[in-house]
Amino acid sequence: MDSDRYLRHSLIDWFSQDEVRAARIAVIGAGAVGNEVVKNLALLGVGAVDVHDFDRVEIHNLTRSIFLRESDIGASKAEAVVARARAVDPRVELNAIDGDFWRTLRLSSLARSSAAVCCVDNFEARLRLNQMCLVAGVDVVNTAIDSRFVTVETFPFAGDAIPACFECHLPHSAYQRIAERYSCGWLRKTAYAERKIPTTTITASIAGALAASAALRLGNARDHTARRIFFDTLRGVSTVTTLDRQSECAGCGTFARRPRVIAAGNDWVRRLSEATGIDAASSDSVLRLSDALITDYECASCGDTSGAASHVGRRAADFDDRITLCAACGMKAVRVGIREEFTAEALVARFDRVPPPVKYALADVGGAWICLDFEEEG
Repeated sequence: MDSDRYLRHSLIDWFSQDEVRAARIAVIGAGAVGNEVVKNLALLGVGAVDVHDFDRVEIHNLTRSIFLRESDIGASKAEAVVARARAVDPRVELNAIDGDFWRTLRLSSLARSSAAVCCVDNFEARLRLNQMCLVAGVDVVNTAIDSRFVTVETFPFAGDAIPACFECHLPHSAYQRIAERYSCGWLRKTAYAERKIPTTTITASIAGALAASAALRLGNARDHTARRIFFDTLRGVSTVTTLDRQSECAGCGTFARRPRVIAAGNDWVRRLSEATGIDAASSDSVLRLSDALITDYECASCGDTSGAASHVGRRAADFDDRITLCAACGMKAVRVGIREEFTAEALVARFDRVPPPVKYALADVGGAWICLDFEEEG
């Protein structure tokens, strides 16, 4: 039965159905491009596809998303897409993960994937997935579309050497776009409205086809070069650019090789001490956290600190700029300290019995980087 279903695939000399069947692909974003990626992976007979999305279905999604219907409006995008994709090929394991991938996807789970396909529409999520895949040693395929143009970038982190990453060639304007979402104190703005980019099913379908092929390394199993495909759908012209690694890159420039991941969990202090060879509780080694934490909370107007207990030690991303409104005097004058780097000693002092409320921490140990995975028990 399987041989009949994939008969045409078996006629392709560079296509291995067994390798495709063994693949597990994480699809981040179940919108227009995500729909196309999932459709293609299901039709190809991929072994497993994990679909991550926190969004709900809206009526404007229906013109660009093959798996969505009017009856799905208000439902989880991930669940709606997976429910219909299962009918394409019942042999494919399809999983819907409803939520922000940064909260639902662990490093250890990502490491079991063959590749991750980024189908989101904001730079911040792309940066986070890029860093996770670099640390986990998993290929990442980044997609971007508008109403005319398609960009698909491949960063093959599964090899021994670190190639160029997503940040290596990211223009300064992208960081400016990210900064627009935050106040001067780096809290999310409540009044910020994300700019919408017009897209069509034409650009989405081309991006989905290219991304699915890149994620499965179809015809390029031994290729470990980062590349960008740029396609003009009106002129029918495409260019392929090799992306060189930039030594000053904020995302990968500090790494000579991929960090060694250590399952830290609740026993993170001991695991850190073992990895560094010194007592972590008195070490001045700097740890770079995956998430910025709130360290201080005090009203500059009246000096009230009553809100510190419910804010200090938590992720800054859990809040927005409304927390600068003082409950005592009513002034928007609360000074909020936010940091993502701590010495090991300072971090142990704050979180000696439980891990910090972040995904992981990176530490340079004599030029060899380690990653403490706080979500995985050692």
